[in-house]
Amino acid sequence: MENNKQKDMGDIPDNHPLIASLKNIANDIRLFIELSLQETDDAWEKWVPLVTKNLEVRCWEKKKCTNKDCPAYLNTYGRCWLIAGTMCEKKVQGEFALKYKSCAECEIYQEAVYENPVSEVYEHLITLVHSLKSTQDKLKAMATRDILTGLYNRNYFNETIAREIEKAKRYGERLSIIMVDIDNFKQINDNYGHLHGDGILRECAEILRKAVRTSDLLCRFGGDEFLIVAPETDCNVDESLIARINEHVSSWNKECSSHDYKLSLSIGCSAWEENKYLLDVINEADKMMYENKRNKLNKAQ
Repeated sequence: MENNKQKDMGDIPDNHPLIASLKNIANDIRLFIELSLQETDDAWEKWVPLVTKNLEVRCWEKKKCTNKDCPAYLNTYGRCWLIAGTMCEKKVQGEFALKYKSCAECEIYQEAVYENPVSEVYEHLITLVHSLKSTQDKLKAMATRDILTGLYNRNYFNETIAREIEKAKRYGERLSIIMVDIDNFKQINDNYGHLHGDGILRECAEILRKAVRTSDLLCRFGGDEFLIVAPETDCNVDESLIARINEHVSSWNKECSSHDYKLSLSIGCSAWEENKYLLDVINEADKMMYENKRNKLNKAQ
């Protein structure tokens, strides 16, 4: 009996729609595995258009939607259930699992997915891959991002600094390490509470985000210390970055004048160059930051 079943399957011609569909599914899975091994967002961006090219869902058109704030509006990408932040019934959809549940009940989804058994399997497969990618992104963010400020964390710094140094060596460039510390942060916590202190950490993170270049690496190094890696610069060039930071701090103090204290940051810079150890550069930047802090205290006395 088993042999007859195998024989029957073997009799299906190669150009049969079922065989073609199975080959497409196998090819897309193989392609996804190859691209996912690269572990880059670019790889995912390559895969999605390749597997979604045969489906076009215009939910906004079929539902006569005019909500221009919805990312699916006027979108011809297909599969609105895979588009992040869609606004069904004027509400932003949340986590992927919740979004998929509501999308699966939508007539647009049902019309596209349940056309035939092969398309149903294919759509479930794409949704599963998307769910796995969403989970992978969350885990990656947890491993590399500081939960409080959203900045890169020390783990990410440790992972990427070797690559930055190799790049600097290859092109014969310098690279600056800038340490930033919040002045009197312990007193802020003691006087206003740790929740207020957490808010100050987030505000400082935003100040630094505004000041750094897109090519700079900004991370929370620990506690109330932040670290900036500035490629292709030395500390003389970075004076403009430090000036921008201080300008943003000054603006923040004017806008938040209700506080009975002034926000202040101490900053130290050290430049990496050939034959210097990274740890020595970090320690030197840290030393310069504390010297900046002492100078402020001496002037205040």
